[in-house]
Amino acid sequence: MKIKREHRLGKDEARKRVDEIAARLNSKFKLRSAWQGDDLKIDGSGVQGRIVVSDHSVDVELQLGFALKMFEGTIRSSIEEAMDDHLT
Repeated sequence: MKIKREHRLGKDEARKRVDEIAARLNSKFKLRSAWQGDDLKIDGSGVQGRIVVSDHSVDVELQLGFALKMFEGTIRSSIEEAMDDHLT
C-alpha cells in the first residue's frame, strides 16, 4: 500500500507531524516505529513499512500480511485521515 501527500510545511515541521500521525496509528494498530534518517520505520504484527518525509511530501509505504489484507481499506482510510488532519 502506498499513500502520498504533498505539504508546504518544510521537512522539520512535517517530521514533527509525522510523529503525531505515528503515535495515533501506533495506539490504534499496536505498531512500533523508529526514525532512521528521514524514514520512520514501522513494524507490527502483520505490518511492515516506512513513512518517508521530504521537503514537499510525505510518502507511506506499507506491506500488509495476509491476515490484514482484508482490512486494507479500513487501514488506508485511517492513514489518509491522519495525514489529511496533520499535514494541511
